[in-house]
Amino acid sequence: MQHQAGNTQFGKCSEGGKTLESNVRRHQNAKFTDEYNCKLHRLFPWPNRVETKRPLTEYGATWVVLEPGRKIPEHDHDEEECFVVVSGEATLTLGSEKTTLGHGDVAYIPRHAPHSLSNNSPSVDFVFVDIYWDMGGKSA
Repeated sequence: MQHQAGNTQFGKCSEGGKTLESNVRRHQNAKFTDEYNCKLHRLFPWPNRVETKRPLTEYGATWVVLEPGRKIPEHDHDEEECFVVVSGEATLTLGSEKTTLGHGDVAYIPRHAPHSLSNNSPSVDFVFVDIYWDMGGKSA
């Protein structure tokens, strides 16, 4: 696939002289791990490409697939999180409250808040991007 800007092919990006394509991760090349009872593909940090530690915070992002009938058990951690739903539906439990998340929804999970997700569908994956960050670049 050729990427074009008008009629001119992109040359070097201004960031470190790398080409645009070297700054794109293709989903078909994704490698997933099994963690939290779901499939995870860590997007950021991106080893040897993107460092996510900043003076005020460190962040990361993960592509998450929760298969039909599976549940991410209740847990908590010292990072804040933002879930951006790509497809499917799941029940989010945060403390003692529950809600259903679906395509396009965004959920914020505070630090140390017990939370879980359940995909109650018999046939459809629940897919979301999990963006997380810590407090001041340090875990508490």
